Amino acid sequence: MSATEIDEGTSSELPESEPEAQDAAREPAPRVESTAAAGRRGAMWLPLVAFALLLLSLFGPIAKSGIWDPFELRVAELSRRIALTLLGASGLAIEGSTNSVPTLGELARGQLPFTSIALGFKLFGLHEWAGRLPLAIWGTLGALSTYALVARLADRVAGAFAVLALATMPLYFLHSRTMLGDIVTMSSLAMAVAGLGLASFDAEASRPRRVAWLLVGLVGLAAGLGARGVLLGVVPPALGVGLGWAILRARSGARADRLSDLAGGLALALGVVALVMGFKVLGRASANPAQFSLLLGAAVKPPKMLPTYDAVVHYLGHGLFPWSALVPFAVGRLLTPPHGVEPSRVAPETALRVVSVIVAAVAFGAHGLTAPTVGQLPFAGVCMLAVIAALALRDFDRGAPGSRALAMGVAALAILLYYDFKNFPEKGLSAFVVDDPRFPDSFKESAHRLLKISTLVLLAGFAGSTMESTDRSARRFDREEYLAWPRALKTLWAGNLWFGFLVAEAALVGYAVLTWLSKSYFHWKQFDQAGPLARQLATWGYLGLPVLVLVLPAAGLLGRDVLRELFVRLPLSRATVAAFAVAASGAVLSFGYFPKLATQISPKEVFDAYRQHAKSGEALGIVGVGAGAATYYAGRNVPTFENANAAFNWLTEADERRWLVVRSGDLPQLNSLHRGLPGAPGNVPVLDARSSEILLLSNRLAAGEKNENPFAAWVLDQPPNPAVRLDANLGGQLDVLGWEVTDLSGRPVDGVVPQKQYQFRTYYKVVASISGNWETFIHIDGFQRRFNGDHQTLENKYAFHLWRVGDHIVDIYPFSLEPNFTPGDYEVFFGLFIGSRRLEVKRGRHNDNRLEAGRLRVK
Repeated sequence: MSATEIDEGTSSELPESEPEAQDAAREPAPRVESTAAAGRRGAMWLPLVAFALLLLSLFGPIAKSGIWDPFELRVAELSRRIALTLLGASGLAIEGSTNSVPTLGELARGQLPFTSIALGFKLFGLHEWAGRLPLAIWGTLGALSTYALVARLADRVAGAFAVLALATMPLYFLHSRTMLGDIVTMSSLAMAVAGLGLASFDAEASRPRRVAWLLVGLVGLAAGLGARGVLLGVVPPALGVGLGWAILRARSGARADRLSDLAGGLALALGVVALVMGFKVLGRASANPAQFSLLLGAAVKPPKMLPTYDAVVHYLGHGLFPWSALVPFAVGRLLTPPHGVEPSRVAPETALRVVSVIVAAVAFGAHGLTAPTVGQLPFAGVCMLAVIAALALRDFDRGAPGSRALAMGVAALAILLYYDFKNFPEKGLSAFVVDDPRFPDSFKESAHRLLKISTLVLLAGFAGSTMESTDRSARRFDREEYLAWPRALKTLWAGNLWFGFLVAEAALVGYAVLTWLSKSYFHWKQFDQAGPLARQLATWGYLGLPVLVLVLPAAGLLGRDVLRELFVRLPLSRATVAAFAVAASGAVLSFGYFPKLATQISPKEVFDAYRQHAKSGEALGIVGVGAGAATYYAGRNVPTFENANAAFNWLTEADERRWLVVRSGDLPQLNSLHRGLPGAPGNVPVLDARSSEILLLSNRLAAGEKNENPFAAWVLDQPPNPAVRLDANLGGQLDVLGWEVTDLSGRPVDGVVPQKQYQFRTYYKVVASISGNWETFIHIDGFQRRFNGDHQTLENKYAFHLWRVGDHIVDIYPFSLEPNFTPGDYEVFFGLFIGSRRLEVKRGRHNDNRLEAGRLRVK
């Protein structure tokens, strides 16, 4: 039996005794066939657009983003050594650096990714884009393989949807354009599944073509083995295709063609053998963690905490966003038969559905199996997740009914992931799958804005497209339909519902009036002590209720009718618009979010600033940043220091001007050392602080240059003049000079309004060395209320032991009072504490070591 007959039993067979039913069932068949045929023969513009977006996403940013130190830099250095010693690129030798052949233990994974990067260095020189170019080509090969698989077993439209997904899945496009190397594994898996799958299930293809695809599949398996070993590089594609073939073969219960049996049986055999070998290698690796094995494909590196069962799902949720909001629901769609396809195409598409789900599941299991031994690695089966999403969208495109549950489910999951990104910005680095990455503080605001745009694009485009199917006969802008709800509201339950609405509205209006009178004139206790929710209800409730009951239903109908009219006139299907909406959401991340993030975590901009500011011959040093980065951006090897003390001594020992590239973690100590120099030089000069992670320092400022030291707002070069002056001392170590409340621009205010943002500034002068991790408390007391402003002093970024005697320090704390703070004068107390112990007030009025600081007026 041929592969096209595998799913023959799924075709509906109507009883012969019901000819009318048979005629009715056959009547729409020509429309369905034309839709399916159009997907296979036409719509060439869609694949072209998909591949254009893919090329832009994979190749566009490779020269713009700098090398990520240390993660990319380590891989690049090992690849440079391979190019130098094994590929004959003698021009890549760096004086003072290691130039020998790296050992397998140093590589700590398969050699193929390193060799690919090394080839780029050999051909084009030591540039970041030269190392990334081969990986972008690998990513393109993976997408081409995925398209070929889906286009042959389903149709071109579904293939284009899969390419759109890959082009905008962060886990895929990031590894295609960064020198981390795991795109080789992902693409190898796609090649293996495409080759083995088409050899096994594409019965319409000629025998030579299927044999060629079988060879492609074997090459993909070999590449996967050379990239990540047997468990991640071989088992998922081979065992996934083999199990899919076995299931469909057993289900058909008939004879298939020999080539299908050969390819499917070979895949199954290779998968089983690789699985057995993988178990053995994993067991030996646990017993001998120091011995690296290419069959394992990763160094033995057990995580500090064993990963939970959902660890892979967790990082996939963030690493595949926005497609991760769709994929879980798409899996459910694939458990149903293909919708709207020709009978002859049911079998191959069913095979594609089965194989894509099984390969993804096997890859998921393989990652879960290896994680306790080697840690989390980038998910190898990304291409199969793209196929799953594409087939679900294609089903909708071919006439599967729209689903409000799907639209709302995807929207809910997208919103959940958005708030996860908002509350935990470091989740934005999940797609890289590296150990302990640091998210730059300077990027958090921009990251939040771009993620919000991405999420809104997804919600508007996808939900609006998939709520229902296009029906030209559906009612649109029907006046009677718009009036039906108000009429029903008045008559339901004998008019009692309408009466209840009027009573509730009158009560809310009365509540709003009483609240206004209390706030403006009478200050009634019951109203002044109301919580935030009650105050919001008083402010907006009388407006919100009619909007909720009368306006929103009409607005919902209007939005629905606008979309109905739009899709009747639009020459694009709802599924195509939905696919482009998710892709556009991902494109915001590909072309906006991640390029901006890359500028923050790479030293490239710092070296650009050095070239801009430094004169010829001025020395450059590095501390905390990989020395290899200087080779790419400074054009030479530069002095590297192990710690901040050694770097500072080098920076300040010479009379001529010198420069230093530092990580943010070393800046506090360098700043303290600089302030300790004789002559009160102030904060260490920082010439480039665009990134909060990597900065450019110098030993002096030239005329016209500005010190961009981020600590300048806290560690003052001049004595302050606070609005409220105090004469107090804490612990005999800190003189309290005073305090003030300012707006967000730093201008002092004479009072505050609840729910408005302000800054509380506390000014100190250091009179003796101070140590300990003291936190600051601020109490604003009065009218039986207290605002508690406990916080880490100077955001815990400039430790107390770095404060120099004579330094003037200002601690800035953003705050806003709750809405139940009534107008009046409140007492202000503050001080320092560790745990339950407060730093003793040595001078000044205090209450239990709470310094009595004065009054704050609330308006």
